[in-house]
Amino acid sequence: MVPSEYGSIQEGIDAANTGDTVSVEPGMYFESIDFMAKEITVSSVSGTPINTSINGSSSSGSVVVFENGETSNSILEGFTIRNGSAIAGGGIYIYNASPVVRNCVIKDNQASVSGAGIYAASATISLDDVTITNNTANGSGGGIYLKFSQGTISNCTLSNNSAISGGAIYFKDGGEFSLSDTEFEGNSVSGNGGAIYNKNTVADVQGCVFLNNTAESGGAWFSYVSGNATIADSIFADNQATNTGGAATARNSSTVTFSSCTFDSNIADSDCDEKGGSSIAEIVNSTVTLDNPTICNNLVCDVPGDFSGDQPIIVGEILECATGIGACCGGSACWEMDEEMCLDGGGMWNGDATLCAIVTCEGSSGGCAADINGDGLVDVLDIIELISAWGACP
Repeated sequence: MVPSEYGSIQEGIDAANTGDTVSVEPGMYFESIDFMAKEITVSSVSGTPINTSINGSSSSGSVVVFENGETSNSILEGFTIRNGSAIAGGGIYIYNASPVVRNCVIKDNQASVSGAGIYAASATISLDDVTITNNTANGSGGGIYLKFSQGTISNCTLSNNSAISGGAIYFKDGGEFSLSDTEFEGNSVSGNGGAIYNKNTVADVQGCVFLNNTAESGGAWFSYVSGNATIADSIFADNQATNTGGAATARNSSTVTFSSCTFDSNIADSDCDEKGGSSIAEIVNSTVTLDNPTICNNLVCDVPGDFSGDQPIIVGEILECATGIGACCGGSACWEMDEEMCLDGGGMWNGDATLCAIVTCEGSSGGCAADINGDGLVDVLDIIELISAWGACP
């Protein structure tokens, strides 16, 4: 137990044996730690990242290091990792290792080159329920930089990270990567790939949201040199490119398939200097397929213009965003319905064509699931609200 038994987290790691758990009590720990090839779990007692932080104090070096062949039995969970500063991997540095990171927040880290939040090379990583936010790289991969690597990222949030390329994630020369149920919001770059830059890596993306990311080209997504991807059931909304590809760009022999994805209010040539185009996708010597896409309100500066360069392959039909239907919040719950029905039921309507996937409902029910309309009471009005939304869940 740290600090009652061991004075620092690293002392606890040094004393641990295979299969042990180093338990860390709530507090702020000003140190850097190295797993030293040990198959152990380092976890916070509270299980809540906000209560237990490892703070690098902005001194030189990564806050957490895995570089000695750690395996999936090397687990970090329940911490905020912050204020690291390094050439690569200000928050977490991974080399030739396969650790698991879950239920963590990685924030306010710096990299003079790559991977301010996480840097991984020749690695297999697993991230689950991790928030990566406000990290800045002077090169690539503000949130995460991955080279010669593979793995999974699920149930995560990457927000407000910045770099020259790949604001949230930079994939380079890797194997297969799975992204699922993850939100990319407010990431930005001065170059390409506001959220993701994918070079020569195969990405499988399921159920993700790309919201309000910005770049010169590829506001949310940039594929380059066999940056291949299958992206399904995902939302691209309010992303911007000052040049081309408001939502996405695919160049140099990349193959990208968007299946049942929504493209809503993405903008290219956002600075309106007439030096850009393609609000949805710029396609150059690449193959882009859209399978039953939903497309609405995408602009080049202030006029429509969905594609530029090569033309996409359209499979099925292009669907339009439902007019008059929007996200309705009732407490912390959300349904998609028309404004009149929402307001009659005591809900809060978020506007035409808004989606529950990109709306945060903050009700007054204090976490009471049965208080559907969020008025602080469980009564007949909640039953009426439920009946009014009867049918398939959105």
